[in-house]
Amino acid sequence: MKVFVFGSGGDIGGHVLKQLAAREHEAVAMAETEIRAEELQMMGATKVIVATEKEFSGVLAGCDAVIYIARDNPIAGENKNMLVDHKAAIRAVGEAQQQGIKRFIYLSPVRPDESEESKETGAKDEPEEMIIQSGLVYTVIRPAKSASKPATGTITAGSSLGDAEGEIPFEDVASVLVESLGSEAAANRSFEIAPGPTAIPEALQALK
Repeated sequence: MKVFVFGSGGDIGGHVLKQLAAREHEAVAMAETEIRAEELQMMGATKVIVATEKEFSGVLAGCDAVIYIARDNPIAGENKNMLVDHKAAIRAVGEAQQQGIKRFIYLSPVRPDESEESKETGAKDEPEEMIIQSGLVYTVIRPAKSASKPATGTITAGSSLGDAEGEIPFEDVASVLVESLGSEAAANRSFEIAPGPTAIPEALQALK
């Protein structure tokens, strides 16, 4: 499968590229410089397009799926006006529709424990609804706070985990994104993930 990864330059994105390569998927990424492009290729990207994130018209041509890792600003308070470039995510959905791509996996910047006010700040919750209404086979994932720590390979997943506690490793979040590509249970579904005892494939299979 040829998968375009938006947000591949972040902590989670690097793990996604490595895992896609390990599963023999063809990962396509985007970088703003040639140097960064080389770094992404070393992580596992098969192809890297040098362009800015605001100039991606046509870059999805030939891809089968999109993994979009929305990024927020972890040092700003949850109600600060910085959060995520929701317009870029919406443009990516439109581009996927134009290119006839059917599978769209979106890692939301919205966390399970956030207030409704926080979800609306900076319009960071807007792409979720557009993705759901897009006609694409979507998966929207809201992770608990993630951190650089050893992967466990296990999570808790469900439609609502408002009382979720603890941090989920970047690598485990990446595993959920990659596993969702082939998961029928995760198709056309929005769910939340947090640290937990269930192996990732089984946790996705058990989604209700």
